[in-house]
Amino acid sequence: MDMHELSRFADPTGRCSNPRMINAVAAYCGVTLASDAEIVEGQALAQERIGGEVVSAAMLKAVQDITGSSVFVVREGGKVTGLTAFFLLRAAGMKAFDDGVFDTVNVNLDFVWRPRETPAGGYAWGFVASNDRAAGRVVKASLLIREALLWALPGYTRAATDDGARLIFGSLGFEPVPDQPTLARYFPRARAFEGLLDAGKAAA
Repeated sequence: MDMHELSRFADPTGRCSNPRMINAVAAYCGVTLASDAEIVEGQALAQERIGGEVVSAAMLKAVQDITGSSVFVVREGGKVTGLTAFFLLRAAGMKAFDDGVFDTVNVNLDFVWRPRETPAGGYAWGFVASNDRAAGRVVKASLLIREALLWALPGYTRAATDDGARLIFGSLGFEPVPDQPTLARYFPRARAFEGLLDAGKAAA
């Protein structure tokens, strides 16, 4: 990655919840804010690829309507080939995670951050893709939004598949949550792009 090019997105506070900036970083990575129809299509892709209990299109849309910057897709050849989704949290939402009572499928919308509030953390529903090119884009967007704009915030995610777990506990820098085998926690960074720089050193 071109760190000089990426530096223009770096937020000095690490708590940038401005939907315009989140959408700009997403666009740089080759993903776009999902329309209602694309949310339905992307959720169907997730259901097909992941299976089990997957968050509904209605819930994805409800969160997107609140934040304006939570669900993003890759569209190729007239169809959705990738999706990534996350949302920022109020302090009560982070406490619910810390207490082990946050329902990530049927989300209590009162926990979801609102524009112009200061977020306390975040949750990543994750990403899904039907080909390697789309996978690269959604993973890149997930990583860069966090490392450029939200690096000072803690967060959570769940590992829904073995491949997802390898990424989450590997290059994405999450750590397991004791006694919750699928839940993973991300701790704040000290500076923008710290995770990218650490990964580069480890690979050298």
